[in-house]
Amino acid sequence: MPDQSMPPAGTHNPRNNLRQHKRPTRRHPGSTSAHAPVSTEAEASAMQGRASAEVGYPAGRDAASQEAAARAAYEECAAATYQPHPGAANHPQYGSRYQSESGYAGFAATAGNPRVAPARPTSGQMSPYDSSRYRKKGRKKAGIAGIVAAVVILGAIGVGVYLYLNPTTFNMTVNGMTRTVDTGTTVADLVAQGVVSPKAGNLIDVEGEVLEEGGGNPFDGTINGNPIDDPNTQVHKGDSVQIGNGSDVMEEYDAETVEKKPKNKELGEGAIHVYIPGETGQVEKRTGKVSGKTAKEVVKKATNNIYFKYNANPGDDKVVALTFDDGPWDTTGDLLSLLKEYDAKATFFTIGKQISGQPKTMEKMAAAGHQIATHSWDHAETGGGNSVDMTRQSPEKQIEEVQQGQQAITDATGKEASKVFRSPGGNYHDDIIWNLQPYVTAEIGWNVDTEDWQRPGAEAIAEAIMSAKSGDIILMHDGGGPRTQTIDALRIALPYLKEKGFKFVTIDELLAYDDVKALAEAAEEAAAK
Repeated sequence: MPDQSMPPAGTHNPRNNLRQHKRPTRRHPGSTSAHAPVSTEAEASAMQGRASAEVGYPAGRDAASQEAAARAAYEECAAATYQPHPGAANHPQYGSRYQSESGYAGFAATAGNPRVAPARPTSGQMSPYDSSRYRKKGRKKAGIAGIVAAVVILGAIGVGVYLYLNPTTFNMTVNGMTRTVDTGTTVADLVAQGVVSPKAGNLIDVEGEVLEEGGGNPFDGTINGNPIDDPNTQVHKGDSVQIGNGSDVMEEYDAETVEKKPKNKELGEGAIHVYIPGETGQVEKRTGKVSGKTAKEVVKKATNNIYFKYNANPGDDKVVALTFDDGPWDTTGDLLSLLKEYDAKATFFTIGKQISGQPKTMEKMAAAGHQIATHSWDHAETGGGNSVDMTRQSPEKQIEEVQQGQQAITDATGKEASKVFRSPGGNYHDDIIWNLQPYVTAEIGWNVDTEDWQRPGAEAIAEAIMSAKSGDIILMHDGGGPRTQTIDALRIALPYLKEKGFKFVTIDELLAYDDVKALAEAAEEAAAK
């Protein structure tokens, strides 16, 4: 609160402050004009006396009445004497503030100093500190102080939580031992500080010889089981670090890659002959930038092209594969009807140039679900094959025989021909194997040869068919001449085999029983020992 002893607003006016008031110089000494200012307290008292005399208070009135009358006369005289400056209304000290406060009339002079009014408001006025504006400011300051205090407290809590979660030091495990380390410690720091002392690996040349001892990796290790790729990796609270000796590092080198083509290899024995394609290998020729030495490194091992021969192993299933060569023929339709009667599937190795003469038969064959493959275009009749041996033909003629035979099947059935193949006379050896590799997936031989092409009689043919074991491939013919004996033999053999529990499958179905690649790899490993 302001000191109530101080003069109220407006007393800073030099006219009210005797200490700051300088006596003005009269322009006309002795003048009593209304424009002549009262310059001394003595003159003011004299003026007050004259005013009292002019009022003419009766003698003998009580002191209070006389004093009131004297004050009124003084104020009237002072008002007539004081003339404010023309610009006082807008002056920062003499302006409207004093006018709004009723000038000097609002402040009564004290008994001791009639020119200075006591610090109390006149009627209708209020203290400037009673305003709601000041009360709101006080509440606002208190609110800001509370917010600042809350922020400081929350900041202190945050710092505490951060230090708890991110301590300046923490425990971890190094090679099974608990260690206390500083925040920011790296794996390299652990080694530099002697927490562990691994032995660095060596720098070696392209031939594996040591070029510089200790020039390899300074150490190898893991953090929580993960390999350490960067020595400057920071460790954290609770980490488990394993650090061991460093590994050797090969010198930098210039490399030249050379492809290594697969070799051709024949393995195994059996009626089924399949191709297992090899893969081209890569050999890298390395020339060391430090040693200058040159060495060869196998980047990718080449695998051999394998022509693998084996017999099918259907396990507990009892299956045989019926196969017919040299068709289609006039009697092939009757054969298809018989096979349908006994729910038997077969594989037909057809002669390409004969297909166009038997369109209905080919449609019936395909509709019944039999497998249709080629037995060459003309049974090696041209090109030096002597109607039986494609190995005597040129590589180009061999390829032509297979491709034309497959195309004839596709044209007749509207479906892609099977990629299995049976070579005329079973002649399939030496160069023809690799000449035809891109065009066929397997060359199919047989386990049981009925020799029906010689027409030994239906019973002899039937006896050969019934001798088959599970997984066997049976060779018969539906073309190349009259095949009534073969059909009659099947009327005897098919019910017999069905009664024995056999099923009749196609070549593709028979091939599906074995993991041929695994069998070939095992045979290759055995041959290498």
